Amino acid sequence: MLASCIAQVCIWSNNISVSNDNPIDLNVTDYPSDTKKGYPAMSTKNSFALVSNDKQLIRDHVYQVREALFACTTQAQVECAVAFARYLNNAGLNSDNYWLFMRLLMTNNPWVIEELLHEHEARLLFSTIRPDEELLDAAFGMLVSRHPDEIFPHALEAVLGIIQNAYFDPDDGYRIRKISIMDINSLGKFLLKKESQEYPINRLILEILDRLANVGEYYGEPDKNVLSKHAFNVRYAYFDKTKELVDEIPEPLLVRFPDRKGVHPEEDYAELITKRRQRKRDSLGRFVKEIEPEEKQTEAKTPAAEKPVVKKPATKKPATENKTKKKK
Repeated sequence: MLASCIAQVCIWSNNISVSNDNPIDLNVTDYPSDTKKGYPAMSTKNSFALVSNDKQLIRDHVYQVREALFACTTQAQVECAVAFARYLNNAGLNSDNYWLFMRLLMTNNPWVIEELLHEHEARLLFSTIRPDEELLDAAFGMLVSRHPDEIFPHALEAVLGIIQNAYFDPDDGYRIRKISIMDINSLGKFLLKKESQEYPINRLILEILDRLANVGEYYGEPDKNVLSKHAFNVRYAYFDKTKELVDEIPEPLLVRFPDRKGVHPEEDYAELITKRRQRKRDSLGRFVKEIEPEEKQTEAKTPAAEKPVVKKPATKKPATENKTKKKK
């Protein structure tokens, strides 16, 4: 799953092949510099040749593409991933690109995730995607692979939103993907008992556990009864002041790691991202021109009023002094 989106591109590209008997007519004269790497130059009008060549380019450099977009181990890689996340945010999530959103969430880099979810509610990110077994495997896999406090909160909310949507009807979700005791433990370990049940993460997990506690209500099975009881016990351990989560969840799973903020981009790039997020956008996503307040505009346009110069009246010397001067 680490490079599922790139693998899908490669698989898709294999379905299109160019026959040697009927080669595509490529314009190699207009762009001779494109042939240096062995990739034939093409006319911009030949869209099929352009797509085919791009697929070949991605297949040959899949490792470099993956490192640039999903590794996030260097500042340059983080900046590249942030730029790609901004593009996806503007493009919007759909049934063709949702795996790219999921893969960027797996980077667990706050800068990338904030740009990906900008002006979107995290738990509703995948609400328009019908959950399947592969997507649920990725969601639970992300929960299993991280300790509490290790997952960036917005990424955790997005993953929990997938599970909440799939198991709203627990028996229906069970048909899509069977859950296990480990899956329920992986959910419960992110509960924050010190926080109230209205805390966003707690509210999501408690609602999911409440739904899972009813699994097997309509289609009773022995395995479902065990899962239902365990989901109820984990949820009850949160509310019961005489119990702790460790009474229902293995202690190693509850070890909390400090928040890992990941690699940061360069300072100038980070400042640009922060300022861009603060700017307002219109309904089409374009930046709105900021208008200064009327008072500032009037002060800027009208020059400051000149203060009248007040002349001090000349002081006359006493008459006695003038007489003494004349006598001398």
